[in-house]
Amino acid sequence: MSLPADLSLREATLDDLPVIGSLRESVGWTAPGWALRAVIGVPYARCVVIDDGTAPVAVGSGIAYGPLGFVGNMVVDAAHRRRGIGSAVLDAVTGFLEGAGCGRIELNATDQGRPLYERHGFTSIGTSATTRIPRTTTLTPDATTAVRGAKPVDLDSLAEYDRQRFGGDRRMILAVLLGDPAARVVIAERGAVTAGYACIQNLPSRVGPMLADDPRVAETLLIEAFAHQPATDALRLNLPPNNAPGAEWLRGLGVDVEPWDGRMARGPQVPRRDETVYGMAFGALG
Repeated sequence: MSLPADLSLREATLDDLPVIGSLRESVGWTAPGWALRAVIGVPYARCVVIDDGTAPVAVGSGIAYGPLGFVGNMVVDAAHRRRGIGSAVLDAVTGFLEGAGCGRIELNATDQGRPLYERHGFTSIGTSATTRIPRTTTLTPDATTAVRGAKPVDLDSLAEYDRQRFGGDRRMILAVLLGDPAARVVIAERGAVTAGYACIQNLPSRVGPMLADDPRVAETLLIEAFAHQPATDALRLNLPPNNAPGAEWLRGLGVDVEPWDGRMARGPQVPRRDETVYGMAFGALG
C-alpha cells in the first residue's frame, strides 16, 4: 500500500529509540531498551518507522528465527491512524521476514490491531493462558531438579534446547540476555541434562523467556526467580494454547488464569513443543 505524500518509510536507527519508546508508551506498553535494540541495525531483524519529516509517527519490527518470524512494536500515532500506515509497515516487516526464510510468522495482536492482521492473512492460533503469580503463592521445589546460573559457555547447548521447543533459533537473543547485567539466566538440570531455563529480568521486573520440560521444573524456576527479585510482588506467565499441562498446574496453584486469544499467525506450523513454553522473551520478540 502506498503512503500519503507527506509521509515516508525508512529503517529505524538507534537515534530513533526515544521516539519508538514514546510510541510504545502511548499505547500502554513498556519500552525496554535491550529488546528495542535487538531489532535495530542487525541482519536478522528489521525495524521500520514512518516519518512525517520531523519525527517518526509509526513503527513496526520483525525478527527472524530461521523458519519462524515474529512481528512486533506495531504502533501508529493516534493522529495518523486510518491512513494506511499500519498496512505499509506490516507489508515492509513481513516482506523482510519472508525474504529471510520465515515460512511461519506470528504476532501478538491487540483488539484494535486484529482487523489489520486479519486483512493480511493472520488468524488466531487459539486461547493462551496468562496469569500473575503472587509471591505469596505456595511453591514447592522439585527435589530432582538443580538450578544454576548460566554462563556464556552454555550458549550453544541452551540455544539448541530452546530451538527444539520454541520452534526457531533464538541464539542471538539468548546471547544478548546472557551478556545483560540487568538479567540473570538460570538453567534447570536433572542430572547433567537440561530440563528448562528462565531469564529473570530486572528492568522491568519479569521472567521470560521461560521453558520447562514439565510443571515441576517450571515451579522450581519460579522459586529461583522470586529469590532473585526480593522486591517483586508477582511474576507474569504467558502459556501458549497447547501447554495444557502448564495451564492445569496453574489452576492447581490456585492463581487466577485469564484466557487470551491475541496470538495470531500465518503460514504452516513449525516443529515445536508448546507444552514446554511458560513465558515469552518479550512480546515483540516471541
